[in-house]
Amino acid sequence: MKLLVAYFTVGYPTESKFVELLREAESCGVDAVELGIPPKFAKYDGPLIRRSYERARKVSANCWGLLREARKILDIPMIVLAYLDDYSEAFDDFLNRLREVGADSLLLPDLLIDYVDSFEEYLEKARDVGLTIFTNPSMPDKLIAKISPSSKLFLYYGLRPATGTSIPVDVVALVRRARQLVKNRLVVGFGLSPNDVVKVLKNGADGIAVGSLLIRAIEEGGVEEVSRVLKELRGVIDGV
Repeated sequence: MKLLVAYFTVGYPTESKFVELLREAESCGVDAVELGIPPKFAKYDGPLIRRSYERARKVSANCWGLLREARKILDIPMIVLAYLDDYSEAFDDFLNRLREVGADSLLLPDLLIDYVDSFEEYLEKARDVGLTIFTNPSMPDKLIAKISPSSKLFLYYGLRPATGTSIPVDVVALVRRARQLVKNRLVVGFGLSPNDVVKVLKNGADGIAVGSLLIRAIEEGGVEEVSRVLKELRGVIDGV
């Protein structure tokens, strides 16, 4: 079965709505969730997710409490997304907090970009938690092939430079290239259009990840609109 991975910002748009969104996502057939801890500087996120970070910081200071609540709610994998920039100096303490909340995996979008020379050290430190590793087309093929077997749950491949952007790319060529390198499950994201979804799934992707699309849905119609979008995506995925 092809995977549907949904991203939500912890505490966005409010604490209560965040919890409601998680319940709704699981009921709509989502296979895993990424829960983003608002960073100091979101270098690799687009405007919609950056805006959600700003809102979350204003309405909630209970990030770890909400992650514990999320763990109680979810029967699907819970991937915590955080920028290594914020935790590199106290990484062991950060990992201990992830263990306490019961995270299934950790995704560090800046690991192979800003910390590539040290990625094996972080991979070893987080071995029991498990890293779900983010890659993109600018990374060397040899690096993607090398890191792929160590990526827990799946390898996340971002097709564009930032989330929620519509920069033209040849999604078919990019996914076919990645498929040759990745030895485990391949999930793709970053600015996917409905047309992109069908193309990437037909050309080797094992699933898709959506984030900015859901943030926009929250802004436009709240939980009901998110439910509609996820059900529509689940239908498209299952029909491929």
